[in-house]
Amino acid sequence: MSRMHRAGMAVVIGVLATGAAATAQAQIQGMPLFTNPRYATGVRVLADLGLPTSKGTTLGDYNVVQGGVSLALGPVGLGANVGMTRNDFSTATGGVVGTQTKATASALAMLRVYGGGRSPWSLALFGGASLDVNGFSFANLSSLPTAVQDSIKSANPRRLTIPAGASLGLKLPLVIITPNIWASGRMNFVKVANCPAGTMCQTKSDFRWAVGVDVPILKILSVRAAYDAGKLAGQTVNYFGVGASIGIGGVR
Repeated sequence: MSRMHRAGMAVVIGVLATGAAATAQAQIQGMPLFTNPRYATGVRVLADLGLPTSKGTTLGDYNVVQGGVSLALGPVGLGANVGMTRNDFSTATGGVVGTQTKATASALAMLRVYGGGRSPWSLALFGGASLDVNGFSFANLSSLPTAVQDSIKSANPRRLTIPAGASLGLKLPLVIITPNIWASGRMNFVKVANCPAGTMCQTKSDFRWAVGVDVPILKILSVRAAYDAGKLAGQTVNYFGVGASIGIGGVR
């Protein structure tokens, strides 16, 4: 590749990166962190829709879709999900994936330390991680000038979010259904994983809380809802989510 060709490519990529700065976010907003501590051995497939409760915020004024799987074995629960904004999901499913099509991959582990079984109460500790990725996350930028690389990294931050907290749940033995209500508190630790050259990646932390309900139906289908609130990147951001799962075991 000629020097002129490389320079032209650098300019184009730099323009793309600058234009993306307005849409770069700390994470996929609008999706609660579901941490119901009452679960049983099993495997389930899930899908959720996240809805922001306020409009006009700079952090997220859009809906989010999420899909994943969960596995539980005794007191240990594991989950893996991929979330996207509804616009990115529509674009991706339509066969058009650009450099700004962003997804968030996440994993969560839970350990029940009290309750379950015959006890209506359950208490679990949880921790996990999520990472934002887009087309630039997989691009080889080493041949570009350092200034252009820094511009792209600044406009396309790859943020790692690590939640850690505890969740308390209560099973309500009603006549027809047995909903599980729960509440959790957590710290979110956020760190940029691709800082520009010569800078130090800083870790920020915010406290968030969530409440939710899971309703098992015939031990095969389960529906759920949650409200998630607190600080995110120093701003108050609240959102509501609904979803459903199907599988063998996993809820009780």
